[in-house]
Amino acid sequence: MLLGLVAIFGWIFLDYMKIKNGYPLSDDDGNLIHKSNPEDLQEIKQLTAENRDLMNRLEKISERVETLERIATDKPARLAAEIDALSDLSSDLSKEKAK
Repeated sequence: MLLGLVAIFGWIFLDYMKIKNGYPLSDDDGNLIHKSNPEDLQEIKQLTAENRDLMNRLEKISERVETLERIATDKPARLAAEIDALSDLSSDLSKEKAK
């Protein structure tokens, strides 16, 4: 009898400590029990959107770094030829606009 009471109070104390420290509770089958708090759901949505934005920024920065690495490792003659081709394209476009 005493052992049963100790076990029950131990279980209650364990659940109390889990709740107090923010750990999730589980049911008898081991499935997690989540309480849905509207503020928490809003924060999750906000963090998800922020994470998506940061991932997009990181992808753009990665593309820029790849371009800078290519520029730094390319032969100077090839880089000069590409710059000349772009300037020729730019001058051709400006001539067409002038017409």
